[in-house]
Amino acid sequence: MPYYVEDDARALRQAFEKIVLLWPQVMTRRMFGCPAYVADGRLFAFLVTDGVVITQLRRKDVQTLAQDNQTEPFKAGERVITRWTKVFIADPAAIGRIMGFVRKSYQTAMERR
Repeated sequence: MPYYVEDDARALRQAFEKIVLLWPQVMTRRMFGCPAYVADGRLFAFLVTDGVVITQLRRKDVQTLAQDNQTEPFKAGERVITRWTKVFIADPAAIGRIMGFVRKSYQTAMERR
């Protein structure tokens, strides 16, 4: 099963990109067949059909994010990537509730240049 299906996630992608593509040095590419977002060449987030995977959060931010959102570590096939947090998004209009965490991931990616 693919991680991302555009027909099912178009509204999520559009809502997400309306925000992140305004940030300096953000570019898109494909990763795992998904739209991925990099800042200065470092991955900070990518979309999956039912949510957003945030890749550069600190442990305390992951814990805070999980308090009010359904999350899980990202699974790439059989491999679990515990440092990457998948946040389930049922309604693309609610994307704003996690964008502060996406912004933190972006800022961490920018700091690591």
